[in-house]
Amino acid sequence: MKTKQKLFIYFILFIFSLCTKISAQQLEGNGNVTISYIQKKEMSVEDFFQTRMKQSKKYKVVGKKLEIFFEKDNTFFLGRNMLPGNDKKSVKVDTLYTIPKMNLVAAFPDYHLEGDDVRDVVYRYLYKNVPGFSGTVNSTLIYKLDKNIIDIDYENVTRKYIIKKTALYHFKISTDDLKILDFKKY
Repeated sequence: MKTKQKLFIYFILFIFSLCTKISAQQLEGNGNVTISYIQKKEMSVEDFFQTRMKQSKKYKVVGKKLEIFFEKDNTFFLGRNMLPGNDKKSVKVDTLYTIPKMNLVAAFPDYHLEGDDVRDVVYRYLYKNVPGFSGTVNSTLIYKLDKNIIDIDYENVTRKYIIKKTALYHFKISTDDLKILDFKKY
């Protein structure tokens, strides 16, 4: 009899926790888009920049791409949409991030840029201007933001049989027009 009572109590606790989780959903909207979320946090401009540089425009996995949903009261609302499809009227995120517009525009005026935009410029330049550049199989890109300039440290590791060769490059790219302002090979 005690086992049945314990199972019943666990079942009741499970239902209670499920109901409180469902009721913890909160809503934010601007009239066109409604976002349901569990928690809300303010994101730093640096975290936003690093996340945008690491993601791809073609990223298809649901819940992985950080998107800006709308602006309201001089604040950007963004997150990772957990709903499949492109219905931008209803959005579900675990965490809704906010960034004050003044902070974002002051530190990163071209906030619409994503990693693909910048990586394409880097790879095109390397293929065109560095003889023997062999690709991006084992590469690391480190991004730093200085208002309208993105500093990129690029490490490319190539292997030929058992010989490992590392090449280091440094770029300064303007966010306004994605022009390379400075290039160095170390």
